[in-house]
Amino acid sequence: MLANKRDGGDLAGSSNANKRTRSFLSGDDLYWYANKGIWSELGEKRALKLSKSVVSLALSDGHTVLFSFSGIVVEELRCGYRFLTSASLIRALKEHDDLKIEVRHEQNVVIGFLEEYDLDHEIAVVKITSSLNLNAVFLHNVSHYQPYNDVVSLGRDISGKLLATTGKLTPISSGSDRRYLMFSSCKLSEFMEGGPLFDCHGAFVGMNLVPSMEKSFFLPVHLISERLKHFETTEERAVFLARVNELKPERVGGTPTDIPDSHPKVAPDKDHYRYLEVLGYPRPTKSGMTLVNTFEEPFGDIYHHGVWKQLSRGVSEKIHHSVVTLASFKGDERFFACSGTFIDWDGKFQYNGCQIILTSACLVRNPDYPYDEGNKIVDGLRIKVSIPGKKRRKGTLIHCNLHYNVALVSVKTSSAVSLPVVRHARENLCSKLVVAVGRCFKSGDLMASSGELAPHWSGPFDFKRLLYSTCRIKKAGIGGPLVDAEGNYIGMNFYDQKVGNPVLFCDDIVDILDRFKKGTAAELDNDLTRWPVPWPKWLRPGDRNGLMEWEQRIIDSGCPYNYSGGDIFIVK
Repeated sequence: MLANKRDGGDLAGSSNANKRTRSFLSGDDLYWYANKGIWSELGEKRALKLSKSVVSLALSDGHTVLFSFSGIVVEELRCGYRFLTSASLIRALKEHDDLKIEVRHEQNVVIGFLEEYDLDHEIAVVKITSSLNLNAVFLHNVSHYQPYNDVVSLGRDISGKLLATTGKLTPISSGSDRRYLMFSSCKLSEFMEGGPLFDCHGAFVGMNLVPSMEKSFFLPVHLISERLKHFETTEERAVFLARVNELKPERVGGTPTDIPDSHPKVAPDKDHYRYLEVLGYPRPTKSGMTLVNTFEEPFGDIYHHGVWKQLSRGVSEKIHHSVVTLASFKGDERFFACSGTFIDWDGKFQYNGCQIILTSACLVRNPDYPYDEGNKIVDGLRIKVSIPGKKRRKGTLIHCNLHYNVALVSVKTSSAVSLPVVRHARENLCSKLVVAVGRCFKSGDLMASSGELAPHWSGPFDFKRLLYSTCRIKKAGIGGPLVDAEGNYIGMNFYDQKVGNPVLFCDDIVDILDRFKKGTAAELDNDLTRWPVPWPKWLRPGDRNGLMEWEQRIIDSGCPYNYSGGDIFIVK
């Protein structure tokens, strides 16, 4: 199934023996439906609907597509879709590390996530959180198919181009199993594994499993429906447990339960996997792997310890009461989590009993934009704010600018302590101690990492006016404040696995806050900058995450070093 084995153009012209397989694009180019055979019976409208039920699922290392399967749209979600495909996708993921699942339909490419699989029944379920123009197949078809009924198989190649081939249902040659098992005579390419099989009326018959140029085996619709129902029951149980763990501390005042062990000592079960997915994390492809780049990874020193002892009691308490943590959710699944700071911005909100939180726009940013058909900001998100004291409140997004990566969220509370956001002279900050602060959403722990500003550093980001500090934080610190020893607000933290602590300087924040008041901030989004955040992933023992070994040796050596464009250099 390697991509280089599949080069050679579309299937229609690959050989005379395969003239019944045709390659085409849906959309405006729908002349294929009038070809001889079953397509002429389906008609354009029904054929177009069927074409929107199949996608390409490509496994890519970021540069090259190594494997490609077809997938079937089985459910349209409030924001996204679920796809059914062959378990061959799981085997490919287990053989190769760090592969992304790219869901391709026509000219659209979005990143998918493995949600569930069953190797015994040869099925896997992939999910996306982006909106596309797709149609889910009807899974509750109770028809009994007779041998020699006309059928059509669909699939998509690596580019997302639609493939189709027609044939008939054929029983196995002998034995009692011939009542339950049938093949189709559709001649399938490898791309079409995992794609749908339909009858001449457009009813879903099953999923193609074993591609062949002679005959193809398929998983019938009633078995598919049965396994998906099993997955749904398991998910309902896991979602319930996850929500109980989340809501229980709000009721009884306990400490929130953290995520399941990212490196469990025993083999995790399906409830463990489902709980991770509810929190927005993928499942491991092999045993013994470690989950990294989570929102629960701690950094620096916990409140009252380490660097906190270098700050005065008054400064520490002010920071403690002004820094919060936020999370956004799509349905019951967490989308993003980060930190934020109470600020004085517009007094009219205080009259309504609300306070304003300055945070990162990553909380609501669509990471697939502009490569999908979705909006710049993910629709339908709900925001929760965990304020000091481990109380959780509903948050409301009131302003957002993706160029500066800044968002303002309002929350009802009367106990907030605000940090003033004012302009500072950069040249007066270079020799000062600075502290990057953030909170973990699950535990509520307040964390801080100390360092200095590094005025000559530059990173790999589109936004070129960023400051950099030598503070080391994790994803939980995104959106939190960088302050000096007196507690003055210097800027808003971002995260990079290599280049210390990128910081949006307070002068730029003052500018965008003024634009929010004037209603002129939206025009800056036309020049959309990227603010990439590392995705959660599983590593094998010995794999490195972030700094390479030689980069870590430079940092540990004590020699002066510099970053230019995200690359480290020793300063001579």
